Amino acid sequence: MSALVTAARRYKGVRFRHRGRTERGLDCVGLGILAYRDCGVSLPDFLLYSTEPSAMGPVLEHHLTAALGRPLYLAPVRAAQLQPGDVIALRFAQAPHHVGIVGDYRFGGLSLIHAHGHTGRVVEQRLADDIVHRITHVYRRAV
Repeated sequence: MSALVTAARRYKGVRFRHRGRTERGLDCVGLGILAYRDCGVSLPDFLLYSTEPSAMGPVLEHHLTAALGRPLYLAPVRAAQLQPGDVIALRFAQAPHHVGIVGDYRFGGLSLIHAHGHTGRVVEQRLADDIVHRITHVYRRAV
């Protein structure tokens, strides 16, 4: 199992907070920043983003590439290409505006660990096909 997955799982249940970067509140970017930090990797952070998802696309792509290097895969992505510890950018409209970490699901298959705005918590859920189809970028930076 990836050290990044183990680190991200420590934050399951932490409440969602826009631009959150502490154990008291995290957003999707903050989860990755803290999980990498816990693995001994200091990533460049960015906080200048809106709560409006449509504005996130180019900003998110730029900062993820600056922090994690060039994406390994771009859409369309197949589940078979993913590994636990991959960082993925997802779109729910046109542009990517959400980030998660791929995990290994306890009942087989892959999972998504992310700060989920709708549930208000960091959660881990099965990486279903409808989520895989939303992946726009896959980053793989080993820790």
